[in-house]
Amino acid sequence: MFPNTKEFLTKEFTVNSYFTDLNGNLSVRSLFELFQEVAWEHATLNRFGFHDLYDQGYFWALSRIRVQVNRVPKWTEHFNLTTWPSGTEGLFALRDYQMYDNQGNVLIGATSSWLIVDLKTRRPQRLDAFKDVMPIRDDIRATHGNAQRIDIPQQSPLFVSTEKANISDIDVNGHVNNAKYIEWATNSLPINEYKNLILKEIEVNFLSEGFYGASFSVESIKIDNQFVILINGTENGKHNALVRIK
Repeated sequence: MFPNTKEFLTKEFTVNSYFTDLNGNLSVRSLFELFQEVAWEHATLNRFGFHDLYDQGYFWALSRIRVQVNRVPKWTEHFNLTTWPSGTEGLFALRDYQMYDNQGNVLIGATSSWLIVDLKTRRPQRLDAFKDVMPIRDDIRATHGNAQRIDIPQQSPLFVSTEKANISDIDVNGHVNNAKYIEWATNSLPINEYKNLILKEIEVNFLSEGFYGASFSVESIKIDNQFVILINGTENGKHNALVRIK
């Protein structure tokens, strides 16, 4: 377990009913929402949070994430979630997460790769202005490696659905929130497959921004013991997100 220090932030949560999926487990969307919540809080405490960047004309954008699952907590279960800056990789600022139960057993480990983006140009920026205030602990990692680029599969999708970005899908950065893509990806799975799913790993590449009113195609491809879900803008043809669920 990790104490609360400058380097680490640990928060205690309960799997409330509004966090659960149809199996009574913490839903995948809720997991991603909790990741972004503790990341925002810890970055704010260390003066490189939302308002610190916004005041200089920038914002944080999640680019990649890799989640490794030992067990998903269930309805009413208490758990702790710790986060810390875990290094840099080119333009990426790395942030890790570890979830553990009240007995100290690790439930979930994750690593994420974030970009600093210019509010006007929407282009990634160097980390120089904020790197010095990041209390990086690259000696402790929650996964076996950083999140990587996912190759787009060439197989034809088993299922194709469409989604539209509504008001509730847009976050303070003016684009579709990362957790919404996860919800769309999860909804693309056959319900019987989801009911019997023993989740082991989720990898996501967020490839381009989606905005209010845009329509998206969600293509679900099954390869062996995993699903790969490609989310594309229907008007511009851009790849917005690529999700791999094992």
